[in-house]
Amino acid sequence: MSSHSSIQEACFNVCCSSPFSSHSMTQKQEEEELEFSVIAPGGSFLTRDIKFTSQESLPPLRTSFYDLITAFPDYLQTNQADHIRSTEYQNLSCSSRHVLLSHTSQQQPLFSYSQFRQLSGLNNSLFTLSCTQASSGEEMLSLAREESQFQTRMRKRIMSFMNLEESEYDMILTQDRSSAFKTVAELYCFRKNPNLLTVYNYEDEAVEGMIRISEKKGVKPKSAEFSWPSTEVVSEKLKRTILRSKRRRDKRGLFVFPLQSLVTGASYSYSWMSLAQENQWHVLLDTSALGSKDMDTLGLSLFRPDFLICSFTEFLGHDDDLTGFGCLFVKKSSSQALSEASEGITDPANLTVVKAEPNWITKNDESTLEDHNKASTSAIEIEEENDKAIIKFRGLDHADSLGLILITRRLKSLILWLVRALTCLKHPGSHQTETPLVKICGPRKRPDRGASVSFNVFDWQGEKVDPLMVERLAEREKVGLRCAYLQKIGSVGNKKRRDGQSMSLRVSVVSVRLGFMTNFDDVFRVWGFVSRFLDADFVEKEKWRKKALEKKKKKNK
Repeated sequence: MSSHSSIQEACFNVCCSSPFSSHSMTQKQEEEELEFSVIAPGGSFLTRDIKFTSQESLPPLRTSFYDLITAFPDYLQTNQADHIRSTEYQNLSCSSRHVLLSHTSQQQPLFSYSQFRQLSGLNNSLFTLSCTQASSGEEMLSLAREESQFQTRMRKRIMSFMNLEESEYDMILTQDRSSAFKTVAELYCFRKNPNLLTVYNYEDEAVEGMIRISEKKGVKPKSAEFSWPSTEVVSEKLKRTILRSKRRRDKRGLFVFPLQSLVTGASYSYSWMSLAQENQWHVLLDTSALGSKDMDTLGLSLFRPDFLICSFTEFLGHDDDLTGFGCLFVKKSSSQALSEASEGITDPANLTVVKAEPNWITKNDESTLEDHNKASTSAIEIEEENDKAIIKFRGLDHADSLGLILITRRLKSLILWLVRALTCLKHPGSHQTETPLVKICGPRKRPDRGASVSFNVFDWQGEKVDPLMVERLAEREKVGLRCAYLQKIGSVGNKKRRDGQSMSLRVSVVSVRLGFMTNFDDVFRVWGFVSRFLDADFVEKEKWRKKALEKKKKKNK
């Protein structure tokens, strides 16, 4: 075997640590597949108009991996991520694991799984979170600035990771991402700036919460419109909406902008933030859809938004009860925009500041946060002894060590391979009548795609399979896909409602989201799972199963 093939083989053993037994091959078969994928002229088999019409026709994991590195040779330079995954995130590679590829399971972890196991002991969480209610934006900022030694170190580490200057931004911890959006909605002075403009091509629970609060305050929220099926921004309409506030300088508002779609992967230009700022809008940047190190990009260092929202979790895992929190960053020069009077607050419970302390310090301490700040000398000594361990936020350290270029290269290779692999799945039939199993909803151009993809599955008759059913079947196979809903999609032909307003479409889709610890084994499992829908009985059995369960429920009532 050549040295080049040896490198590829070694990389496969690291990158794909758990091949499926159902795809095992003899040595002769392996050699034939290796020759087909790597040595044969024409490059990747996915570029040669090859169709796969059954799950059995799919190439094995090993062959598919060699195809990945044939199509995207730069992927070989990202094996540092695979090494970190195998040594620090063992829960992602165990035999009973779930493949975490939903848009809700890819929050940035503060710690690695191995670190969590070392420090948590019998506890289910590394943190004890306490909540303090405030009555105003000024009080929330004041409470956030009251920090223990641990809280100060954590804030400094998070702000460094987010590439934000301590002298420029304050950080407020919230219960979760949705709470951060509600906080801004409650405190933003919509009476003076009565406009809310959002840029989301999917239904987002956190953003919907903000919209509901603004509506209670008399605001009529506006949204960008998106094209179909690329789900990209309709630029002319968004520009017109942003510039409209220029006619009356005192009638600006809040521009909520994500830079990428968390569901479809569509990317949006930094220039929208610049245009909004030039026209006196306050800009809230939602970083939830950004990659782990995307805050290091030049564009974000030039455009400093008034507010930023992100969220963190303890470690990457399937458990929905993992402890985490949201972060709201407030630009100090823009804090006066969060000056809503107390009578304008729709729900005081939305103004809650969260404090985090290491769990092994406070687990036997039932005192309040104020009492904890007055803890005994012995407790402080314990904190100082343990700080060396807890302050190493290895989840953040790992992302930093990989860096922006490596993470971006890795995610781009994986998501583009997956998109191409999905579109190669066809229902059997004559060449002229082949029906695609999957239709992609999102950008077609390579540079315009982030680390997400949304799609729909269709049966052999061309009927759409309910994305909720796809999600349910995926969960049974331990593949963490999610059903999502695209919104604000401009209707074909610019149809109008009776009131003269443009009609917009709402489309349910299956969504896949990759993270900085995703490997090829994960995306291959997604491909294998989706290919099962080429078997008509796979869907029919689930339909009959659902009907039987519903019938059983009726009998038990």
